[in-house]
Formats: sequence, structure tokens, C-alpha cells
Amino acid sequence: MKVQLICPGLLGPADLGGAPLPSTPALDRVLMRARVERTGPRDPLESLAEAFGLVPAPGADLPSASLCLAAQGLAPEPGVCWFHADPVHLRADRDRLLLFAGAALEVRPVEAESLAAAFNAHFAGDGLHLICPGPLAWYLRVDHTPRLRTSPLHRVVGRPLNAYLPTGPDAQAWVRWQNEAQMLFFSHPVNQERERQGRPALSGVWTWGGGVLPAVTGGPALTLADHPLGVGLAWAGGGRALGLDAWGQAMAPSGEVDSLLVFWERLWWPALEGDLGAWAGALGELEVLVADLTQALSAGRIRSLLLDDGDRHRFTLTRAGLRCLWRRRGALRDWIARRGPSA
Repeated sequence: MKVQLICPGLLGPADLGGAPLPSTPALDRVLMRARVERTGPRDPLESLAEAFGLVPAPGADLPSASLCLAAQGLAPEPGVCWFHADPVHLRADRDRLLLFAGAALEVRPVEAESLAAAFNAHFAGDGLHLICPGPLAWYLRVDHTPRLRTSPLHRVVGRPLNAYLPTGPDAQAWVRWQNEAQMLFFSHPVNQERERQGRPALSGVWTWGGGVLPAVTGGPALTLADHPLGVGLAWAGGGRALGLDAWGQAMAPSGEVDSLLVFWERLWWPALEGDLGAWAGALGELEVLVADLTQALSAGRIRSLLLDDGDRHRFTLTRAGLRCLWRRRGALRDWIARRGPSA
């Protein structure tokens, strides 16, 4: 079996602040003895899609929204364009706006439904329709596919908004209606009540990952992922998908498959948000998984292990590589130090 383990956030938050790292002997062993490929900057979701043979066209988004919808049991109609439309909070900081998103917003289902209803009533004549299958999983259906290149939410969180606005022939109109949506949300009773309660306003939606449902013709036999894109890619490619907590089942000898992909996203958002405690906890979980994988590699049940940080490095380890005791390419703390505080 070949195993690919994609771990965005592996090298931690941008600034660890001198915090001590958990002990990671199994992970260190992989990083020290593996062959290293330096890939340059990549997007973690595009790295995931690439494992299924899906590469976005030049100047176009990875159509992740339609695949995530499919993973949530809402298979989009062929040829219909969908975008992620994640709820966000915008905060003024001197002469710029910073964007925040994620679980910290504590979006309640009734709030999402109320804002979506107001949005759909307002933009009914513009061919835009917002749905909210989950408090943080919002999607926008577009009657006419716009010519746009957008920035994924994970690139924008905590950063100035203007540097990540859409580009392309239809960008100006797209930004105009997003600003209109911000004004609509600002005066909505949902936000008036959130302000009264001291909770951050839901300032609007961040749209990204647009496109129609793509054809996926390859991919691993089994995918372990909690992220809906991993599940959607497996569904579209005809493979099986299980949650991350099922990795013990996937490693059982009776359940062997010829190829396994694990998208370990539990480090990712803690790294983006600088949550050192959550990141260290997820790293401890990853260490247990890597220990199991290296044991299976040593026993010959795994042919190779590819550890991908989803960004700049791929580490490939074979059974023979495990015995290369002279290799000392650096433990996790060394790779973090080489990355530097501004990565």
C-alpha cells in the first residue's frame, strides 16, 4: 500500500513565540530519513485535489465549492456554478479592514437562515442564491458563471482584505455586490442582536472556490478526511471515504487497500489562527498516526509514505529509508526553525 499524508499547518503557526514543542519521535524519524522535495508555495486544497488528478485551469479557481456540496449530500446540477460564501467578520484596523472567520464567530443556525433569507430576497433579480447547510458552510449558486479568480478563505483570515479581492473581467461587479451584501447584513436584526450580546457582527460573505462540478477520473482507493473537499473528491473519483477517526480501521491488515490518502487538517486552522494549544494537541494526535504508519512501513505492509505539508515540502520515506541511520535532515523543530517566523 502507498500512503500519502497531507498535513497543512505541519510547521506550526507563523510565530511559535518560543513555545515548547511536544515530543514527536516518530514524526522526527520520518523528517530526518525521508527524501525531500522542495516544491515552492502551494495551496493545501490544491495539493489535495492534485492527488486526484484535478488541477485548476490557469487563471481559474479550484472548483471546491461544488465538490464540498456533493460531500454534504447536496449534489449540484451539472453545469451549475457554485461558490463557497463563508460568513466573515470585518474589523477596522487603522486604514485597512481585517477579515476573520471560523468557529470563533459562533454562528447559530437560525442566524444563518435569517441572513440567507434576506440575502436571497435582496438579490433575487441578480441570479444569486445563498444556502446554508451548516452554520459555517454557506454556498452561493450563480446563474451565470463569472470570469473571476478568487482567494480561498484560509489565505485571507486575519489579513487585510484589499490584498485578496477577486480579479478578472467580472471582478468589479462582483466586489460591488459583496459590498452591497455587507450593507444589507450591517442593518439586519441578526447583527443588531449580536451586537447587543457583545458578539462579533457577521459582516458579509467571502466567496471563493467557484465553478461547476468537475470530472474526477483518478485518486486513491481510500481517503481519510474530515474536510468536505476530501470527501467530495473521493465521491467524484469513485473511491471510498472515511473520517479521520477511522484511521485505525484503515490500517487494519484485513482492510488493506493499494492506495491511501489522509488529509490531516487538524493542525491547519490552529496554525492559521495562532492557537498554540490546539496546534500542539493536534500534533500529538498526528504523532500517534505517524508512529502506526512507520511501524507498518517497517513491517512491509506499506510500500512508501509520502508526507506533504501542503505548502513547500514533500517527504518520501520507504522501508529501506528507515534503515538509513546516517541521514539527519532535521527533526520537526529544525524544519520549523528553517522556515523562520514570517512564513
